Amino acid sequence: MTQPAPATHCPECGGTFTAEATCTDRYHACMALELTNPDYGAVHHFTVPAYMLQHPSQLSADGWQAMAQVLHEFLIDGVSPARMRQLIRQQQKTQPRSFSMVKGRVAERPSLTWRKTIMDVRLDDPATYCADVRAWAEAVHYDIQHLDLTGFA
Repeated sequence: MTQPAPATHCPECGGTFTAEATCTDRYHACMALELTNPDYGAVHHFTVPAYMLQHPSQLSADGWQAMAQVLHEFLIDGVSPARMRQLIRQQQKTQPRSFSMVKGRVAERPSLTWRKTIMDVRLDDPATYCADVRAWAEAVHYDIQHLDLTGFA
């Protein structure tokens, strides 16, 4: 009996796998770079929400909505990571979050073709990497803004 062919595309984001990496592999490689080199880490606040939004099985439905809001605040409102941490701490003191980012009703996979995925991010050098992550995050945000979320999450 023949073995089934390995998947060539991510079932969640549609990214094209390489011979060396799946989306999960690429995400772990990105995290390793970002957490060990501050030049790569400068875009960490874009990498995590962009990846999680495109891989909703890792989030609750409410978590997906919150992650979309976080990405919006970083990209559109220009909130810095330090300011975001401060805002979250303040909010938790006055109005604790009533949901879990990962537990509860699972986020559904949006039915769309993402314009960019983590597989489009080049790891070559910090400048290229940061430009690619920013472009990817902007594409994710754009795609979400133009998505019909009726009945989603």
